[in-house]
Amino acid sequence: FFYVKDIYPAHYRANTMFKLVYQAFMMLSIVSAYVIVKILSEKKNILFYFISAILLASVLAYPYFAIKSYYGDLKTYNGLDGLSYMKTLLPDDYQAINWINKNIKGQPVILEAQGDSYTDYARISANTGLPTVLGWTVHEWLWRGTYDIPAPRIEEVRKLYESESIFETKNLVKKYDIKYVYI
Repeated sequence: FFYVKDIYPAHYRANTMFKLVYQAFMMLSIVSAYVIVKILSEKKNILFYFISAILLASVLAYPYFAIKSYYGDLKTYNGLDGLSYMKTLLPDDYQAINWINKNIKGQPVILEAQGDSYTDYARISANTGLPTVLGWTVHEWLWRGTYDIPAPRIEEVRKLYESESIFETKNLVKKYDIKYVYI
């Protein structure tokens, strides 16, 4: 129920607080049903019911404004295809991902550029299911509980793309059993 380990030295407990708030929201949702029933069963004056109704209406209005601010008026249906945004924003990547999904069998390692979380990096492996040498570094760090595993791979991925030494490149390709390189 509680997560007390965090990897963000500049933002102590940021990830833990995210998880605690998520848990607190679930508990609040469960308790709210009881509170509403309790409010309705109490014999109080009209002011109590009026204030309770205003507070309840405020809470119930949140989804309306939250959805509207994020999704607009919900007049454009984009479907359930998580790749559809790529058709216009990254059409070449969209075609490449579809080709990979149709033509590459198994789980061969694909090399692609790595980068920070919540960016367009690692989009090929994320949308094909193929393993890559390194995706989002901070997520890899978080999942493995140590920076020791993803850290050296940052430089190795850079070398794989930029090295002028064929010997060094071949060794890294062999080390990670890379079958495909995405450029």
